[in-house]
Amino acid sequence: MKIIFKIARAELRTLFYSPVAWFVIFLFYVITAAVFSFGLEDASNFQELIRDLQPEWQGFPGIGGMLVDGMRNKLMGYIYLFIPLLTMGIINREISNGTIKLLYSSPVTTREIVLGKYLGLVIFNMLLVLIFALMLTSIYFVVENGEYKWYLSVLLGTFLLINTYAAIGLFISCLTTYQIVAAMITFTVFFVLSVIGGLWQQYDLVRDLTFALSINGKADRMLNGLITSRDIIYFLIIIMLFIGFALIKLKSTQESGRKKITIGKYILLTMLVVLIGYVSSRPGYIAYFDLTKNKLNTVHPAVQEAIAELDGSPVTVTLYTNLLEKYAFAGLPQSRNGYIWGVWEQYIRFYPNLQFKYEYYYDTMDGDSSLYYEYPGKSLEEIVAIEAEIKGIRPSIFKKPETIRKQIDLSSEGKRLIMQLEYNGKKEWLRTYSDATVWPEQNHVAAVFKRLTRKENVKIQFATGHYERDPFDHAGRNYGFLITGKGRHTLLNNGVDADTVSLAARDIPAKTNLLVVADPRSAYSEAELQKISDHIDKGGNTIFYLEPGKETILEPVLKQLGVHPVAGTIVQPDAHEMPHIFYAPMTRAGNYLAKEPAMEDFQQYRFPGVKVQHEGTLHLEYEAKNGFSIEPVITKEGDEKSWIENGILVVDSAAPIFNASEGDLRKEEYVTALKLTRRIGNREQRIIVTGDADFITPSRIVMSQINSALYSWGLDNKYPIYCNSPMAPDKYVKITHAQSKFLMVIYMYVASGALLLAAIVLLVRRKRK
Repeated sequence: MKIIFKIARAELRTLFYSPVAWFVIFLFYVITAAVFSFGLEDASNFQELIRDLQPEWQGFPGIGGMLVDGMRNKLMGYIYLFIPLLTMGIINREISNGTIKLLYSSPVTTREIVLGKYLGLVIFNMLLVLIFALMLTSIYFVVENGEYKWYLSVLLGTFLLINTYAAIGLFISCLTTYQIVAAMITFTVFFVLSVIGGLWQQYDLVRDLTFALSINGKADRMLNGLITSRDIIYFLIIIMLFIGFALIKLKSTQESGRKKITIGKYILLTMLVVLIGYVSSRPGYIAYFDLTKNKLNTVHPAVQEAIAELDGSPVTVTLYTNLLEKYAFAGLPQSRNGYIWGVWEQYIRFYPNLQFKYEYYYDTMDGDSSLYYEYPGKSLEEIVAIEAEIKGIRPSIFKKPETIRKQIDLSSEGKRLIMQLEYNGKKEWLRTYSDATVWPEQNHVAAVFKRLTRKENVKIQFATGHYERDPFDHAGRNYGFLITGKGRHTLLNNGVDADTVSLAARDIPAKTNLLVVADPRSAYSEAELQKISDHIDKGGNTIFYLEPGKETILEPVLKQLGVHPVAGTIVQPDAHEMPHIFYAPMTRAGNYLAKEPAMEDFQQYRFPGVKVQHEGTLHLEYEAKNGFSIEPVITKEGDEKSWIENGILVVDSAAPIFNASEGDLRKEEYVTALKLTRRIGNREQRIIVTGDADFITPSRIVMSQINSALYSWGLDNKYPIYCNSPMAPDKYVKITHAQSKFLMVIYMYVASGALLLAAIVLLVRRKRK
């Protein structure tokens, strides 16, 4: 070991007396200091300005992370350019100068030469990492609640990546006696290793091989605060591989052995590295350490709970990809590594027994001729050939329409990109979405896991038979878009099914999780009203959506609950909107109904909370009755500009005028939604009554952030499964704009000038000697 350290010390001396090494140090420092200083200056300036304009400003969405991301992204774009300048002469300099023969003739082994020189590079790289550490330490001290553990992970990832590049450069330095040639080859190899992961990905064997060889993105998890045993082992075995190659190369120049033996050594070492890499990357054999405070790299605890309900049996995930579908690119073979490691690895971490299958096909929906308009005069097979060529894939891997239709019926899902999960003989769809992200989020995956493990489905029953709002119609004033639609926020994709029940034809099913009576437009019979009352008497959860002018239809049921809708429509004339359309905030009780993002922000951080947009609503008066506790959940403060209009209201004409003689009323507060609770046995019965059935329709819900909150509360907050990430803890910088500018002067000018001066002095003194 003493000899190795001596060689490392000699190599460091050579490096520090080299202008190239000082150029690398100076450039590395200037880049990191510039990104940090300018980023901090911008942030502090913005913070001062915004606090003057908005004193209630809640801070940046992770300013420390933003500064770290800026530096790391810039460094990752340049770092592979620095290393060849350091390694281009590390071995071939000895060969071209003839000093290698002296080393060979001395009591120094080839292993000690290689390891000593590599250790010198590692120590030099530590200096570069220390420069980066200086900036990260500065971030920790100038940002509130800086995440030092994450910063340590960033340093580890950077250190391993630089040293991996150094090992590759060291080996390439053994291949030629010309330093400039070694540098060019090293640049080329680094470039190839960075892009090879995207080449020929449509071929299974090539895809797996190039993914293993590609160094691009291998440090990303550590840079994001997630350390895995697989990534650490990957870098270590790549370092071992190229140091081993260097040893084999130098040994072969000393010995006159046969080339076959040398080639065999290369092959044996490569196979050993591949084997270690394969074993270390198997699901279930990877250790994970998420160093971020909010565990941003780990699936939400609610998802972990859903996964924990699986019994260890295999979950088979079959991806169906239709070549002719808009988002087919996401499911093609060339995207498979991104699909596995980008979408599913976070779940494999907690449930390794996920198995993946792929079905490729082409087909169109019956009666859909849009594709033939796009390709006029072309047959389906000709269209497939064109699409396959555009997407760079062999058309032969795609099953024909008649084949896939015999295998499975995909028409109900629009024959688009979709996954089907199978577990213990039960199958459920996991949908993709028509947006840039495509893939489902954590809440959707958790909901499907719940579907696979629960004994009974969770179902909402919508009363029907009297022109109520339809949970299957997605247009206009109906509710299909949020209930049974196939978008990201629908209850269907969050583990909840819906059905309708005609109260005139049958009883409300006993296993109804939530009954919804949404704006009936004709009178219920006494028998129908009795069925609703019986459901409530048995402790059934219920939501009533009322509308002005039809409040008397449900009056017998509401009277038993202690709720009394006041006739008339609340209006608030406005020059820019119809008088019956206005915003109303949710109360504290309303903001605690569920974990919708805006509600959780209110609960955790005292953000303003949710506002809904009413389009004609009743005022609800109430009194505690039959054991119910009642609380308003949506209210509007009364003033001179608002009242309950009981005259003729024409919303698209002249603004209404308050007229007490027509029955118009003013209130200090208008209540537009109530929640009722009482204990029934060992559970809590939950009922919602709203004076407006329009605020959760497509045209209005986009103006608020209430989403599925009422349904969540009515389903005992079991569905949807909310997976909100906590806000970043580093929201503010602790220094003023003037202080950040002073810090910029120190880092950008004083420190860089001192570094440059030190380099010049050292190099001049060396030259004189």
